[in-house]
Amino acid sequence: MRPRPSKDLARSRGFTLLELLVVCAVILLLAVIGTPAFTQSLRQAQAAACRNNLRLWGIAFMAYAADHKGFLPHCDDRSRSDKSGLADSPHDHSYVDELPPNYMDSKAWRDYPKDQKPTGGFWQCPSVKARPGKSYHSYAMNSYLEQDFDYGLGGRPNQPSYLFLPHCTAPAQTILMFEQAVEPGDGVFGGKYPNPEAGRHTAEDATALSVRHWRFMGGEGCNVLFLDGHVKWRDDVWARTRSDVPAYDDLEWYPYLY
Repeated sequence: MRPRPSKDLARSRGFTLLELLVVCAVILLLAVIGTPAFTQSLRQAQAAACRNNLRLWGIAFMAYAADHKGFLPHCDDRSRSDKSGLADSPHDHSYVDELPPNYMDSKAWRDYPKDQKPTGGFWQCPSVKARPGKSYHSYAMNSYLEQDFDYGLGGRPNQPSYLFLPHCTAPAQTILMFEQAVEPGDGVFGGKYPNPEAGRHTAEDATALSVRHWRFMGGEGCNVLFLDGHVKWRDDVWARTRSDVPAYDDLEWYPYLY
């Protein structure tokens, strides 16, 4: 007579096929539920880090202004100048070269080799994928703050090369820095419009604005640093800036009323 298997041996035979299918279904369900939540949390963390980066820039700008009688550094660096190296070139006094070594515990942008530009920290938004060997800027200073030439203003007076904060009409309303597209293929306004110079310069105009952060029930937008140092997520700067040049009395982009 064959002996009956013990209870311990019966337990060791493992799961049935049905039990395994149930376990797999539960794991799959948890993955489906958890992935969007994780993705949303990651996006929120990136957006928060981006806002913090812009706050650091804002603190550095305000400290520079306090040390320079109310003036800000120039917006464009050597990438837009054929006079760099001359004593009277404003492009040798760009914010990316003046602020980091003096107020942000970092080297000046020009002191990094071309193929070793920083892609982390306060230099770049964490939601932007680093492109090795390329020097680009995910943040841009508002070009309309400091114009050395008539930038489509219809013959109106040019802005000074170095912005004087005490003369600004509405610091809490005027954009100082914003998020820009970093590759021509990315386009701006959510990829709707191409920008062949995307990410190449330290300062840009309104057409370089880029969608980078989404909010649930809030739509698409980007983080913006204003002249008074505060940072805000904005989703309402798109429609009014799709022309090449904003209206000259638009205090979101221009610091003075003419």
